[in-house]
Amino acid sequence: MASAPSTAASRVRLADWSRPAAAFAVNGVLYGSLLTRYPEIADRVGADESEFGAALFAAAMGGLLGSLTAPALTRVVRESSATLVAGAGYALFAVAVVWAPDLFLLAAALLLANLFDGAHDVTMNAAAVKVQQEFGSPLMGRMHATWSLSLTGAGLLGAAAVGLGVPVLVHLGVVAAVVLAAQVAATSWRPRADVTPGSLPPPPARQRPDVPAQRGRAIRLRHLLPVLAVAALAASYVESPGQEWTGLLLSRGLDAAPQLAAVAPVLFAAGLVLSRLVLDPAQRRWGARTVAAGSGVTMVLAVLAGFGVTVAEGPAGWVLVAVTVAGIGAGPVFPLLFGAGDQLSVRHGIPAARTASMVSALSRVGAISAPVVVGPLTEAFGMAMVFAVMATGALLVLLALPRAVR
Repeated sequence: MASAPSTAASRVRLADWSRPAAAFAVNGVLYGSLLTRYPEIADRVGADESEFGAALFAAAMGGLLGSLTAPALTRVVRESSATLVAGAGYALFAVAVVWAPDLFLLAAALLLANLFDGAHDVTMNAAAVKVQQEFGSPLMGRMHATWSLSLTGAGLLGAAAVGLGVPVLVHLGVVAAVVLAAQVAATSWRPRADVTPGSLPPPPARQRPDVPAQRGRAIRLRHLLPVLAVAALAASYVESPGQEWTGLLLSRGLDAAPQLAAVAPVLFAAGLVLSRLVLDPAQRRWGARTVAAGSGVTMVLAVLAGFGVTVAEGPAGWVLVAVTVAGIGAGPVFPLLFGAGDQLSVRHGIPAARTASMVSALSRVGAISAPVVVGPLTEAFGMAMVFAVMATGALLVLLALPRAVR
């Protein structure tokens, strides 16, 4: 008989866990599905490279705006509904992206789709922070691993759809309908839980405010937020080049075969997934600060090794090893940064959505600006500058991340 309340409570917890997990899966599936159809979308509106690049810039600005306005969304609607609203908007405008008949409407649809994507990014991470607080156990690693795996699976299905000649509107329409139904189901799931009043621990008693302690926390907060911002921005200067420039580095810097160069971003992404899958148990065993330091050290050593091999024009295989290890090191960074909303909400009363908004917005600023930095440097000094930029970002992460998650 004693196990009944425990079983009911576990069902409640499973329902709570499934909501942010479904949102992360929805976000990854929509993004991965769109990526596979970008060439066809560009051809549909007759856009050349510069015109499509301008449309993608509009998408990036929409994502940044969505990240900044997400806290307002959580105030307009219930916090528990904000993720569903943002996810529904993302799904609907993803269909509008593939339907757009001309370049102007395509840019507008991309801007609006990514505006909801940015808001979805913030709200789903804030929801995961709340569940993490209820569990009292790290959760962000498996959430971000869910996103990465969903993106990869959607990319594979999208490639298969392209190969089978499935119309792009049919492909994205089916995907949007399925993922939207999944998120609605996860949000509305309320399992019957026969939890007796005495089966759950009572909430902690409120204490009277300690004015000196509050003043000390405010001082620490003024030092913590800039450190958190530096870590979020710097991490993008590792992830963005790692995914977008390493293939070009191999093909143009080391004259690697095309098939070998194509493997580089895949291996970096695989490293991200691998470390995110083991992040939560690693945090439980060693603590967030130790994991953050290990992440930074791994990135710094890997990208410096890659820089050395590239400068010496060594074997391309060693560069692939460096790229993979760099991905393993980079994997925990953003889950840890979004998870920092846990301590900020508990210790300083900052809503988790506001912290997630800052991290998401700065990561998008980094993703937008990194190509602008990497491109001229590689043109002037060679492809080894890809690793040089990544090394700078990794070093800043090493200096800032352990302090941000302390």
